[in-house]
Amino acid sequence: MMTPCAALIVGGGLGNRFGGDKLTVPLAGDPLLSWTLRAFQDTPAISFIILVAPAGLEDKFRDIAREWGVTKLLLIVSGGQQRHESVLRGLTALLNHQPEAALVAIHDAARPLVTPDLITRCIERASESGAAAAGVPVSDSLHVADQEGCAMQTVDRTGLWAMQTPQVFHPSPLAALLGNSSGGIPSDEVAVALSAGWKIPFVRSHLPNPKVTWPEDLMLAEALLKARLDRISSL
Repeated sequence: MMTPCAALIVGGGLGNRFGGDKLTVPLAGDPLLSWTLRAFQDTPAISFIILVAPAGLEDKFRDIAREWGVTKLLLIVSGGQQRHESVLRGLTALLNHQPEAALVAIHDAARPLVTPDLITRCIERASESGAAAAGVPVSDSLHVADQEGCAMQTVDRTGLWAMQTPQVFHPSPLAALLGNSSGGIPSDEVAVALSAGWKIPFVRSHLPNPKVTWPEDLMLAEALLKARLDRISSL
C-alpha cells in the first residue's frame, strides 16, 4: 500500500531569469501556479499541500488556490534566498503542523505539466524504497566545452538521467540533512541525499514535465498543455 504523502510545492524564487514573477502569468488561460496545484489536488495519495511563496505574494497565491478549488492547501510559507532554504522552511512548517507525515513530495511550482500519474508513481516507489525522484534518461549527445565555448570532449550519456520533480522523501531525515548542509548550494534534494549516501530510485516521466525558467519556456509549456488538453477532449 502507498504511504500517505504531503506535497511541498516550492515557488519561493523571484523569477529573475524569467523577468519577474512567473507563477501568476497565464498558461492556457489560467495562472501557471493553478495547473501545478490542481495536479496535486487531483492525486488521491496527497493528503495536503504546503506552498512556498515569495515574500509578499502569499495572499496572491492563496487567492489562486481558492479560486481554482485547491482544498488540500494547508498553509503558505515565505521562501528563502536559495531554493534549499525554501525547502527547509517548508519542511520545518510541515513537521511543526503535521509531525506524523511519513512522506513528502517536493515539487517545483514552475513545473505545471506534472500529472497525477507521475506523482502517484513517485509516491508508490518511495513507499517501497524510502525515496524516489522523477526524471528522464538523457537522449541528447553531450560534450564538454572549452573556455571559448567550443566542443572539446564527448561525454558518455550511458546511465545519465535529467532530474525533474517531484522528489519524494521521509521529511524528518531530509530536513536534518538540509539543516546541517555546509557543502555549498545543492542543485536539488537528490543532491543532498546522495551526499549522505542515500539510494534514490528514478521514476521515469512518460509525458513532458518541463520547468518554466525562461520566457520561451512558457511558450513551450503552453503548446504542450494545449496539445494534451485537445487530446483529452477528443477521447
